[in-house]
Amino acid sequence: MAVDEPLGETYEEKQHQAAYIFDPLDEPDGTVRPAKRRKVSKKRRQPETHEADSSLTFQPLFSGSEDKRCARLRQQLFESSWSQIDKRIQRILREANQSTLDEVTSFLQATPDHASMGKIHSAFIITGPNLASQDLLFEQLSETLQHQVDAKVVRLRSGDASNLKAVLKKIIRDVTARETDDENDLELATDKDGRKYLNYDLEALYAHLQSSPRRHVVIAFQDSEAFESGLLSDLISLFSSWLDRIPFALLFGVATSVELFQARLLKSTCQCLYGDQFDVEQSTSIVEKIFKTAIAHSEISLRLGVSLIDSLLERQRDQVSSIPVFVSSLKYAYMCHFYANPLTVLLSDNIENDMLREEHFEAVRCLPSFRRYVEALIEKDEIEQAKLLLDDDQHLMTLLQRSLRDSRQWGLSLLHKLKVLTAGKILSSDFVGLYLDAISRGIEFDQISGFAESIKRMQPADSKAFLSQVLDDMKDGDPSLGLDPWADETEESHSFFDSTLNKVKALQANAEEQGIVLRSKYNGKTKLLRTTVVAQKVQLSQDTATLTDEDKAYTDLMDALVEHLKETIQCDSAKDLCLNELWFFDSKAPYRDVFIPRPRGVVERALSRPHDYLNCSCCEAKEGGMIPTMPATAILYQFYIETGSLINVADLWSAYYAVIGEENEDGLDEQAALVLFYRGLAELRSMGFVKQSRKRADHIAKLAWKGL
Repeated sequence: MAVDEPLGETYEEKQHQAAYIFDPLDEPDGTVRPAKRRKVSKKRRQPETHEADSSLTFQPLFSGSEDKRCARLRQQLFESSWSQIDKRIQRILREANQSTLDEVTSFLQATPDHASMGKIHSAFIITGPNLASQDLLFEQLSETLQHQVDAKVVRLRSGDASNLKAVLKKIIRDVTARETDDENDLELATDKDGRKYLNYDLEALYAHLQSSPRRHVVIAFQDSEAFESGLLSDLISLFSSWLDRIPFALLFGVATSVELFQARLLKSTCQCLYGDQFDVEQSTSIVEKIFKTAIAHSEISLRLGVSLIDSLLERQRDQVSSIPVFVSSLKYAYMCHFYANPLTVLLSDNIENDMLREEHFEAVRCLPSFRRYVEALIEKDEIEQAKLLLDDDQHLMTLLQRSLRDSRQWGLSLLHKLKVLTAGKILSSDFVGLYLDAISRGIEFDQISGFAESIKRMQPADSKAFLSQVLDDMKDGDPSLGLDPWADETEESHSFFDSTLNKVKALQANAEEQGIVLRSKYNGKTKLLRTTVVAQKVQLSQDTATLTDEDKAYTDLMDALVEHLKETIQCDSAKDLCLNELWFFDSKAPYRDVFIPRPRGVVERALSRPHDYLNCSCCEAKEGGMIPTMPATAILYQFYIETGSLINVADLWSAYYAVIGEENEDGLDEQAALVLFYRGLAELRSMGFVKQSRKRADHIAKLAWKGL
């Protein structure tokens, strides 16, 4: 009994409590069942057993027969490829905001004393409609101003500004809590008189700045136009009243214009501000830079096709989507290629021979580009070579390695030729358009005949600028495209351009000494219009002006330049290369389904043809037909699309019961059918197809029409 008394007292004590915390460690001795060692040891060993597979997110392909090492290698290829691209993209985004950072920093550093001015110095940053890129900009502003201007920066969003007290709490907490260990302590230290400040009293902020002075306390309103105008006016007025004690400065992120933002504020509030406007680099130029470093770069492992890139750029242009969405779309395309294509494992240099299975080689032999390659060998009467590729895996592996080397060389050659085409800005198309045309159709001189005509008609000054730009690109390369200098690789072209440039300079010098204008015969100024009067009739005829020796020599140089470009600038398209399916991705279906979803079309199809999703024989019916075994919601939807704007529920029930009632084979009784009927109506209502009608109590209103 002595042992049971403490247990009884514990039970009686807890019986009268409203709630208590159950903790087995606090139980009296003997009440806790000892842990079973065998089960505990198994649980401890389980993470060690599956530790190798915990990081594997890519699934084995070939119906699960793919080696897990291949799946892990594909995942590593994706992660390593995208990490390099992401680093370059982040560097571009940071460099794009650098000019704005320097201007804002200089503006705040040059401001005179706050008290003497009587106005709050404010920077209006025109960010444009791209609101998603504001986070990176204001993060950079916060870091820069804290280090270079000796300022404390508080970033505010419209979601943080429910009322004036909440905003003041956040400002005081962010300024003071970063230098303390306890960020949740809202009661600040007492002053010399022992007075405690409220957590929304700016007197507390003033007392804090006495102990740790700062040149500025910068309040950054990221989405300033989303703030309530009355709240924003009250904040500015309050800051102005404390300006002689607290050195406030304001940053406003404006998506439209300063004039529209000013119209939302009171005139008395606007008189408290003194600031300047700063423009951020627009997303169009940033997208072009990202295009060069993420899509056209020489070191990328995956080339994206025209249809996919066009859809990305079109969405970026028409829907004004943000830069992060564009980057996420590129990352998703990379993930789709490496996740769903088992042959991407062949892109790795660390692949082992025992990792490849027979399915890999069979999949390679089924590729369209491989078939075209074998057919070309047969047309050349190289039958033995074609047989080796079809029968010998080692011979096929040699072709794979050679094709991958050729693809890398093709990418470098393509970029070199595009740099020649874009030199001097002769063509109206930009680099993006030329790159997409080259990827899809290759570079054929007939397609860019206007380029040749422009070169023939160039003035000597323009031709010198063009040749100088081409030579500089060959000597210096292009870091934005990852191109190293390639003058040594193409010595013949480099020497030809150099000699042509020197000859043009010499001809122009001779022409200037003689006082004549150097031009080619293709120049429009060499065409003369002659007027002849015969029998009181005026006849117009076109004649060519006499060319000097210098003009003829310059014309010959331009003709030679055009012929050289015709020989060296041609290039095949990506799909013309053998085994391009390994490193070329042009499917826009996954991207369209994920980033441009069509939920209504999917729901309508699921209700009209449930067999497409359920894949069961009981739901398979003819187009527009109904069978009793279909889901109740699908049957009701068939009646729904045939009705008007108001639906009589009793008539709908009668039609529904006529389909699944007891009169049909395997029909349901009335009670079971009524339950399914109510559930189907509830599902239609939850999906937004119907609602209760206010005109008639026994009717429901139709809210959506199919195809609209």
